[in-house]
Amino acid sequence: MKPIVLFILFTSLCRAQSPCREVIGYYAGWQWYDRNHLMSPQTVPYQKYSVLTYAFMQPQANGTILISDPWGDKNQLLGPINWSVAPAGYDTQYDFGNPAYHLPGQKLSDYAHQSGCKLLASIGGWTYSANFPTIAASPSYRAAFAHDCNTMVLTYGLDGIDIDWEYPSTLTEKQNYTLLLQQVRDSLDAIANLVNRPLQLSIATGASPTHMMYVDWLNVIPLLDRVNLMSYDFYGTWSPITNHNAPLFPVASGAQSGFSCAEAVTNLLNQGVPPSIINMGVAWYGRSQLTSGNPGLQVPGTGMADMIHFGADDGTPLYYNIVNVLNQFDYHWDTVSRVPYLTGISSNSFVSFDDETSIEQKAQYINAQQLRGAIIWEISGDFIESTTVPGTLAATPLLDKLNATFCSGSVGVEEVQDFQFTVFPQPAKDILNVRWNDNVEYPEEIIIWNMFGEKVIQRSAEKPTVDCSGLPGGMYLLQLNAKGERRVKKFIKE
Repeated sequence: MKPIVLFILFTSLCRAQSPCREVIGYYAGWQWYDRNHLMSPQTVPYQKYSVLTYAFMQPQANGTILISDPWGDKNQLLGPINWSVAPAGYDTQYDFGNPAYHLPGQKLSDYAHQSGCKLLASIGGWTYSANFPTIAASPSYRAAFAHDCNTMVLTYGLDGIDIDWEYPSTLTEKQNYTLLLQQVRDSLDAIANLVNRPLQLSIATGASPTHMMYVDWLNVIPLLDRVNLMSYDFYGTWSPITNHNAPLFPVASGAQSGFSCAEAVTNLLNQGVPPSIINMGVAWYGRSQLTSGNPGLQVPGTGMADMIHFGADDGTPLYYNIVNVLNQFDYHWDTVSRVPYLTGISSNSFVSFDDETSIEQKAQYINAQQLRGAIIWEISGDFIESTTVPGTLAATPLLDKLNATFCSGSVGVEEVQDFQFTVFPQPAKDILNVRWNDNVEYPEEIIIWNMFGEKVIQRSAEKPTVDCSGLPGGMYLLQLNAKGERRVKKFIKE
């Protein structure tokens, strides 16, 4: 019997009652080349984003900053090059560029600001983070870095800077990171009057507990407008068994501690970071992995990606490329982690990804946690090209679902009914009774989750009663595990 999934929306507020949460889209400049510039300054639906963050700029060891693609970055951040005035070789130089050499009114910030969308530039990323320790350790290099941040703001019409250091990893780097952020914060504040608007500073932070350890949150928080949590890439080809790229809640077994979106958010909150500046990461891409036998969740992997179906993305498929091959795979939904996955028997391929259903549940979780919003890596992933007018943008389904859920203010609770079991009384006081039908002869485990994704009770199902007297009042999910089957029901504790 196929499970029936019911979403219960226990809070629903109109836009006027509950302002929509922020949507921060990372704009990966190199994607401009794909699909005949389907993603470009002229085509982005700016009204669907609060902030766009252009990625990435290259920090040099002496603190100066370079762009990463002289042709693409200059054409997008400053507008089309005007070759009637630009000097020869201008498109090969890694300086920030000169607005006088570009056609006016067509830079990325021009289009963004017309729709009320802000634009930041992100410095670093996985590829360009190696020089951060050297820069952060030197007062003169920190000053040079902050100076170039200001120059970028003025040159490109930015609204701020995003620092993506992946990752501070020592106590010394932890201290120096704070000094670097302080220098950038002070420099941005110094030119705010010049540009006649407040300038923002955000950081992208790793989602694992280890990465969070090397940020001095107490002293960093006052410097920041946003903390962008990179809650994805939890599992992939580097993992010995197949698992989800970005599970909302921990997988039922074989999970690494802290490796889920909800756990990462909880860990960040426990560091003292206020929810009002946290943006949870959502991925517009998936991860593929070939298995050594029949594909599935939590089976041995080969360490190799599926290059047959997803060679265009080096085995890490963008959402639109996953949609194009859905008919070649079997679709599955993980009722515990709240994300889908695909299996391809003929190719021994496992694909973890997010779809509209999982994005809705992640948005509901963000609403429930009262976070600032979400960051998207990266926006071109759900740019669906028109089949009737090639080269034009037809839809952004994941983005639309994210916005719709944010603007409704809804908080979702998933209730799954397949093998039958009941929980009573409703609401519960001190004791909760669990009763299952004859199809579940040997239940093995009972787990109770709160609505923040935290596991508050876990024990064997030997006894059909649960002492919940220690739980505060509110909504909970009870998960019953039996012979590899997992089912979830909601209950209310008085």
